Amino acid sequence: MGRVGTGQEFGLSRIEDTSAKGTGNMDSTERASLMTMIERTAVFGALGPDAREALLPYLEPCHLAGGETLCRRGDVSDALYVLCSGSLGAFGPGLSSEQERLLGVIAPGETVGELGLLTEQSRSATVRALRDCTLLKLSRGDMLLRLIGAYPQALVGTLRYVLERLLRRDMGEALTPPRTFALLPFDDGVPVRETAASLAAALSDHGRVLVIDAALGRNRDADWHSAREQEHRFLLYVADAGDAAWRATCVRQADQFLMLARADAHAGPWPDAVCQSGADALHRVRRLLLLGAAGAPRPGSTGPWMAQFEGPVSPHHLRGTPDYARLGRHLAHRAVGLVLSGGGARGFGHIGVVRALRELGQPIDAVGGTSIGAIIGAGVACEWDDAELLDYMRQAFIRGHPLRDLTVPLIALTRGARTTRLLRRTFGERQIEDLALPFFCVSANLTRGCADVHTLGPLWKWLRAGAAIPGLLPPLLDAGMVHVDGAVVNNLPTDVMRDRGVHQVIAVDISGDDALPANFEDVALPTLPRLTWEWLNGRQWPSLFAILARSAMAYSDAGSRNRRKLASHLLTPPHGAVGLLNWKAYEQVIERAHRYTLDNFAQQLAASQDVAPAPHGPPA
Repeated sequence: MGRVGTGQEFGLSRIEDTSAKGTGNMDSTERASLMTMIERTAVFGALGPDAREALLPYLEPCHLAGGETLCRRGDVSDALYVLCSGSLGAFGPGLSSEQERLLGVIAPGETVGELGLLTEQSRSATVRALRDCTLLKLSRGDMLLRLIGAYPQALVGTLRYVLERLLRRDMGEALTPPRTFALLPFDDGVPVRETAASLAAALSDHGRVLVIDAALGRNRDADWHSAREQEHRFLLYVADAGDAAWRATCVRQADQFLMLARADAHAGPWPDAVCQSGADALHRVRRLLLLGAAGAPRPGSTGPWMAQFEGPVSPHHLRGTPDYARLGRHLAHRAVGLVLSGGGARGFGHIGVVRALRELGQPIDAVGGTSIGAIIGAGVACEWDDAELLDYMRQAFIRGHPLRDLTVPLIALTRGARTTRLLRRTFGERQIEDLALPFFCVSANLTRGCADVHTLGPLWKWLRAGAAIPGLLPPLLDAGMVHVDGAVVNNLPTDVMRDRGVHQVIAVDISGDDALPANFEDVALPTLPRLTWEWLNGRQWPSLFAILARSAMAYSDAGSRNRRKLASHLLTPPHGAVGLLNWKAYEQVIERAHRYTLDNFAQQLAASQDVAPAPHGPPA
């Protein structure tokens, strides 16, 4: 790409010798290694070898230990950094001013600060070492501009790199998928070798994998680990239960922690103190891998393990090859999340969509939803087949008549006892963390005025909270908080799915453009006899049930339009004239959604057959 040049061509030879630091005394092997690293960067990769050689003296080596901060959000952008080994985390503000959120991981070969140097803007994120790092620092902003002036083709690569990162950030994606994982067994009773082999086989579908155990990796220096990382897409460090020194090495080298235990074992404090909390782990993702027998995970088996940790931990149940394949997609950022919206009786369309996705062989690796979408999504997370899913939902909503326990409307039109009983009968004592697939549901917390995302606790309880349409069902009161239907604040939680690390999202929005129509004008209800006569002659006011159901969803409509943009694949099955509470039309709703989904994916396949896939990621 571009011509080969010399340092004299763009004036490097005229810069004062006092600017050169640190790399001048390197031996030939070290210089060759750094030259290879610089060549792989988007900022300097377009330069010729002579130009990169002349640039090398102006790059200052520096080191960061895990946990140290490279720069803070809002700082002046006074330097560009090339990451040679290790990994950096980019952090932004979390839900509160005291919290931070990991935006993404910066991998070896990537750069930090090129946008700030080009635009003279302050740092957009705090960058911290997730593990021990070696970097090269270019403090001279004019050097970068001089390079671009002499080699415009370098600017093309730089701008492409910057724009791709901005686009991925706007789409909610991490900067770079993780590449190194520490598999940490709880004790000697865990079959860590067999698990590592199964997980490596699953990861190999997404790139080259190297399993590093103590025999291979003990006493290796940082350059050795960095070289292995350059050669492979994934490194899986396998710790031993009784080898503290090697376990510490695995932890230092990992972008993510995979904490391995037997589901039927007695839960206890995790042996690696760094895994106890998110802050201790430097905000690296922690995944709890529970080995279990075939069949549904045993209710209550996950909670005692989750209680050993502070902060977010993602549980994964490993019972066979499909679970390892799903975990592999999560680790490779290729997992597919299914997000199902609320929409009353139209929610039966979700059953048709799920049936079509299964017929198409589309994997579903995580599920989340709101209101009726969460209830049907919970059935998917329970691994119910098509017949079971339909039967359970038909029993609950068609034959169960959840809104028939009318009461004096002091708080709501119904008591909510019938709905609660039906949900408990359908889902039993399952806990959310015990579901076979990662799952979340959303409720609206009226006490705090925000959306609450539920990933732990009794499944029936939080489904009941997230389906409490204000005015129709009484709110769920819990720990001093008032919870109602999640559709009030977030009816299509694609943003929640992406925040949970799933970046390929199939979103199903069955709410529709559901403007409540008025076929005549009036400002007050007539007397009851007159109202009855008008109703019998076709002049009907909207029902109280329809008004309340629509009111619960109206506020979140604008947000849903924005959240649609976060979907990798958006499905909006037609529902015709089926109303929000027209449960009797469930069969036609299912059939329409099923046919629509099959046609939608067929059209997408036809449109993409002549488009070659773009290259992705490090060497495969």
